[in-house]
Amino acid sequence: MKDLELRFTQKEDYSELSDWWDWWRWKDSKPGLELLDDLKYGLMVSNEIQNICAGFLYFTNAKAFGLLEFVISNPKIKNKDLRRESQIFLLSSLIVFARKQGVKVLFSSIRNPNLIKTYQECGFILGSKNSNEMICKL
Repeated sequence: MKDLELRFTQKEDYSELSDWWDWWRWKDSKPGLELLDDLKYGLMVSNEIQNICAGFLYFTNAKAFGLLEFVISNPKIKNKDLRRESQIFLLSSLIVFARKQGVKVLFSSIRNPNLIKTYQECGFILGSKNSNEMICKL
């Protein structure tokens, strides 16, 4: 992980992230800037060449409970080892960031089997199976 860099996401990253979500078929459910709180609580992993992956924390009114959502990777990264290493670095960094904010429990909703394995490597446990996400846009 020595060649990987970590930084907070910025509004200027949204266009690239939006392209990634479109490529991964999130076109109809990708988060808007408002939902991402102008990208204030996101982390981006990159190397000297390009951005690799990003993810976002959300803090709730219950200080000890947070959400880790919208983890996405650059579809141009074909090196599976680099992608996996970057995701582990990202998730580990988001966990540390959340812990420093007083979060004791992180919740995340994911479907991709490879990403589920990566989450488990970072200390997440499977909370439920065969459940559905319910969303109400207000």
